[in-house]
Amino acid sequence: MAKLFGALLRLWPQWFATLIVSLLSISIGLAIGWTSPYLAQLTGEDPPFRVTDEEGSWIASLLPLGRLLGAIVGSLTLEYIGSKTSVLLTGLPMIVSWICIICAVSPIWLYVSRIFSGISMGMIFSCYPLYIGEISAPSIRGALVCLIINGLPIGTLIGNIMGPNMPMMYFGIISLIITLCYMGIFPFLPHSPYYYVRHNETKRAEQAVRWYYRKPDVKHELEAVERFVRSTYALSMRERLKQIKEPKNRKLFIMIILLFMFMQLSGLNTIVFYMEIIIRKGMVTSITPSTVVVIVSATSIFIGWIGAFAIDRCGRRILLAISSFGVMVGMILLGLHFFLLDYGYDPKDLEWLVILSLVMFTLMCFGLTPVPSTMLSEIFPSDLKSIAGFIGSSTSAVFAFVASRTYQPLVDLISEKYVFWIYAAVIMISLVYSLTVVPETKGKTLQEIQDMVTRRNAAKKSQQEAYVETANTQK
Repeated sequence: MAKLFGALLRLWPQWFATLIVSLLSISIGLAIGWTSPYLAQLTGEDPPFRVTDEEGSWIASLLPLGRLLGAIVGSLTLEYIGSKTSVLLTGLPMIVSWICIICAVSPIWLYVSRIFSGISMGMIFSCYPLYIGEISAPSIRGALVCLIINGLPIGTLIGNIMGPNMPMMYFGIISLIITLCYMGIFPFLPHSPYYYVRHNETKRAEQAVRWYYRKPDVKHELEAVERFVRSTYALSMRERLKQIKEPKNRKLFIMIILLFMFMQLSGLNTIVFYMEIIIRKGMVTSITPSTVVVIVSATSIFIGWIGAFAIDRCGRRILLAISSFGVMVGMILLGLHFFLLDYGYDPKDLEWLVILSLVMFTLMCFGLTPVPSTMLSEIFPSDLKSIAGFIGSSTSAVFAFVASRTYQPLVDLISEKYVFWIYAAVIMISLVYSLTVVPETKGKTLQEIQDMVTRRNAAKKSQQEAYVETANTQK
């Protein structure tokens, strides 16, 4: 604990920069939290304007669809203007999104708002892990990534509290103010030392290291930055695509794709977007559905903070495994709840089951949500970071759209219980994968991680060659 507070005091600029970026993630979390209360209002009785179930399904799914475009935009800005400026520009689509919410008088306004908020979400997930990876010390890198990730459930909780208690226009105004605060403060922070070294601005790189690390002697840190950047010389796009085909890098990209796929096909967006509707269909009456949503959102924040504390102490793999197991159990219980309802059990005797399952689902914030972004910030060489950000964010966007857009049709086709059990089966695969394949990167510098990945690849290649040689000898 003393070491934690020591790091907080000594590396406060890194925490401060992360907190500012968290304002943007809170704004995006507000867009996520907007969905559950207002989707229930707009498709229920006496709405401000009528939205059909089909239109509601599109409203829920257009945000992850917009993420795909945001992933493309984010990777391009990351490539040409650097990580810090890319993170800054992420706030512009959110401003447009909240203006549309303020002015909304029909579903079309909401469609546009959701697309732009999705663009912002796609951009931030492409850019911020790389920015944080470049400004952070290895001892707190995972915690900083988790801090930004935890801005999403904080925003979701605030949105779930505000939604049932105020008109949509006021919700948009408050959210817009938070976004403007971020846009007003973040430009004053310096670029990362890696950015300046890539642009041959050694003096400014020294100043950036001195500011972020609060050390008068920056020689050691600056040498590490220069060694990492120069170990991966500038490549053309064709050369980078060729580099991706190398076995070492191909395995890293496959791992990132699978981690983001598991995160989204676990029902992440589906449960959050449809939570109040799920609770109502689950016939919870002792507590109002909106109150249950707030309880679950608050629990997710608590779980997320535990994850932020544990990720640099317990490691990435154990958090991913615990999170996968908890979410799997939660989805099994949620499916069991609807299974028992279909067989005529008294809903009052089952209310605890749906609440428990949703609380178990919040373990998503312990590892499944932060670990993929943390790994994205760590495991790729400098020349592949922008492509990795694009692949990670676009993968997350595609599977988020698939999961959220297919939820209502799947419920209509096979009922809720089987949908939730499908999510549980996906997470079971994630549990096995996290324990057997995902490497441990806690406490390592970016260069040390590259050396570890190279050694792992060389060791596996040697094992394969030995196996082939033994098989040939036996023949």
